[in-house]
Amino acid sequence: MRSLASIAAAFTIGLAGCAAVPTTQTADTRAGIVVNIPLAGSRINAGKNAWAHLVARGEQTAVSVTAAGVPPFVSRPVHLYTYIYEGACGALSSRPAHSLNETVLARSKGSADQIGPPYTIQNTAMVRLAVLEATPHALLIRSAPADGNLDLFCGDIAVSAASSPQ
Repeated sequence: MRSLASIAAAFTIGLAGCAAVPTTQTADTRAGIVVNIPLAGSRINAGKNAWAHLVARGEQTAVSVTAAGVPPFVSRPVHLYTYIYEGACGALSSRPAHSLNETVLARSKGSADQIGPPYTIQNTAMVRLAVLEATPHALLIRSAPADGNLDLFCGDIAVSAASSPQ
């Protein structure tokens, strides 16, 4: 019984140590770090929201987007095109820095006979997450070319505190 109490105490101390790990780690130790970004609906997609989850994977960044909905005129099945731009949502560069469009067909949580939100899409950016956080970047989600390449959602990738001037 005493050894069980010792194991429980060691486990608790180990968990407490994990909770104290700082989130501002250097670029060399960032594997597995997750950044969550709220994405605001555009004017044509007002009232809808989405979330992006960026996960550091060494020299790459895994990007997963979950959208609460799209305008009714967007064709089904829903295709979502994902881009990373330099700048902020209000002032994007003229061309995307990264196009994440290997997969564009969004998965739906609806039943087989009723496809509906939320819609999810996952891709990989060939850039380190630390690079995206070092200077202003924005994640932009667009509709399919057949639907007019319309901006649906946008969210700013926060500049990390470690890279901003003190």
